[in-house]
Amino acid sequence: MARRMKVSDNMTKIDTMCIEQGISRTELAERSGVPRRTLENWSMRTRLPRDVYQLYKVAQALGCSIEDIMEPEPQEDGQPEAPAPEAQQESPEG
Repeated sequence: MARRMKVSDNMTKIDTMCIEQGISRTELAERSGVPRRTLENWSMRTRLPRDVYQLYKVAQALGCSIEDIMEPEPQEDGQPEAPAPEAQQESPEG
């Protein structure tokens, strides 16, 4: 019998979507082809998902886009990285 994940404030988007869809990490691993241990490492944040192909397979298994499961990278102080400011465009001088 698979263990059920419980909702917590510090949960990854992937784990939150698994709970919403009623599937375990083991089932997500089977559906996506991404090893369960890899999903666990992402969940514990001991490793960050860097393989776009694996992210794509997980997103397909969850029925969403990669952007829906991506999280901002933490800065050295542990806070999520702020989005980069948009590049300012110079107006043409007339």
